[in-house]
Amino acid sequence: MVSEQNSVQTVIEFTDAAVSKLAEVLKEQEAVDSYLRIAVTQNPNGGIEYVFGLEEEAGESDAVIESGDIKALVDADSSPLLTGSSIDYVEGFERSGFVISNPNFMGGGCACGGGGCGCGG
Repeated sequence: MVSEQNSVQTVIEFTDAAVSKLAEVLKEQEAVDSYLRIAVTQNPNGGIEYVFGLEEEAGESDAVIESGDIKALVDADSSPLLTGSSIDYVEGFERSGFVISNPNFMGGGCACGGGGCGCGG
């Protein structure tokens, strides 16, 4: 796994497979120099949602994570919810996508691909 430190703790790690696939996607989107924004929101029933986007520059309160060719941003509110998490890219017979393993929430990993993200319980 490739990772970067934010202050003392690792906010989020990317596997080599995730870095490779993200670099491929950014190239296809002509956004190689953009930051990947990663945010977490919690809904009232305790569920979480991962939000991804592209940004041109980091904000003052953003943690910047560099992993290989990938530059990611995590806002101050999402950072404690993501600390210790990892993002992987898996290819399977029926489905391929990014899988987020987050030790801060029960229920295991979450998968993103085919236009959406979902968390299993």
